[in-house]
Amino acid sequence: MSRLGNNPLLNRGQKKESTDLPKEKIVKQYGRMVHMRQELLNQVDFEDTTFINRLSMDDTELNELKESISAIGLLNIVYLQEKEDGKFRIISGLRRVSAIRELYIENKEVKAKDRVVIFDKNTPYSLLDTISIDENLKRKNLTLLEQSYKFNKEAARKDKTIEDIIAGYNISKKTYYRIKNAITYPMEIREIIEVLGADKAELLNKVVNKLKIEKPTSDIVKEYKDFNRDELRELLKTLNISEKPKKISIKYTAKGFNFSVKKKVPLEVKEYFEKIKDMMEKEDYTFIK
Repeated sequence: MSRLGNNPLLNRGQKKESTDLPKEKIVKQYGRMVHMRQELLNQVDFEDTTFINRLSMDDTELNELKESISAIGLLNIVYLQEKEDGKFRIISGLRRVSAIRELYIENKEVKAKDRVVIFDKNTPYSLLDTISIDENLKRKNLTLLEQSYKFNKEAARKDKTIEDIIAGYNISKKTYYRIKNAITYPMEIREIIEVLGADKAELLNKVVNKLKIEKPTSDIVKEYKDFNRDELRELLKTLNISEKPKKISIKYTAKGFNFSVKKKVPLEVKEYFEKIKDMMEKEDYTFIK
């Protein structure tokens, strides 16, 4: 069995022709991307079941989805269509929209930037049906961030050890931590983590941590997101070498400077600097000449 995308937990059978490109064309021609917000949600017609194959879910399932969205935001796009009366029908995302509605009722914030596609009222039914079927099939599996949230939640349980979790998913400890930590990455990485994959995302996050003082995270991700894993590893080696402390260094401060020597030197050198120290304490700088 080959692996699905870059998620090490998911498998698939024989490779099929991708539907991503047609979907992108449909969205570009008939849809527009917006943020999820309460005002928009209030206009959703939950009674319109034109594209809904699943009419209900139990409280446990709803609460788990609410917890996930509250913790890591809305990861997967919700697809809506504008109706003649100005309201919106759900093409795909009933469970997510239902969970978000509950969160809004509880006055909880939902992170959902650019996570709603609204199709024009004149979008052909056949195209919307294709979107609906494709999305429903994909939602059978967890994304990396959803799995990361799940790992963190399971790790917090007192009756379950890390070894239990690893054995249950039949993965290595390295893979477990790689996925578990994904939820802590900057938003710029989390937004593209399904494309990057867990291992490459981990490397890119390390690069961000090395360079974030020098430039914005968004710039770092944009610059290095297309590097392959070997290139990222080589980059990290270079960054790690440059971070190694120098054996002889001078650090200047507002009140003076610090001169550091971290290597063996002859006794004559030590005695020379001792003399300079004594002279400077007496405000005697004749040694400069």
